Amino acid sequence: MNLKEMRLTGTTAVGGALTVNGTSAIFGRLYAIQWIDGDFSDGVDAVISTQGHDSSKTLLTLTDANNDALYYVRDVMHDATGGALTGTAGGDRCMPLLVGTPRLVVASGGDAKTGGCILYYFEE
Repeated sequence: MNLKEMRLTGTTAVGGALTVNGTSAIFGRLYAIQWIDGDFSDGVDAVISTQGHDSSKTLLTLTDANNDALYYVRDVMHDATGGALTGTAGGDRCMPLLVGTPRLVVASGGDAKTGGCILYYFEE
């Protein structure tokens, strides 16, 4: 498996909103998300998700994301009966499944401001 990246960056419209869809669908596992604040206004909010033909999945929600950051998002694993495994050392977490086209939605980013994120993932 090779680590790949997809950039979701753009410039906000009047009112501070921005939606960026990935260039293609992904079937793989998310390793990390690098948030690039760029010159977004302070108080910027963002939701990073995948949009599939059957459903969508939120990967990361950011509130007041005023600084560049790197996030290692993980999902909780479940046992054979569907119960959440809740170990305290993090051994109960796995890389989220990516199925669909990545999407970045920004709110309160300021007028004509630029920024976004980079998804790092393993594709099967």
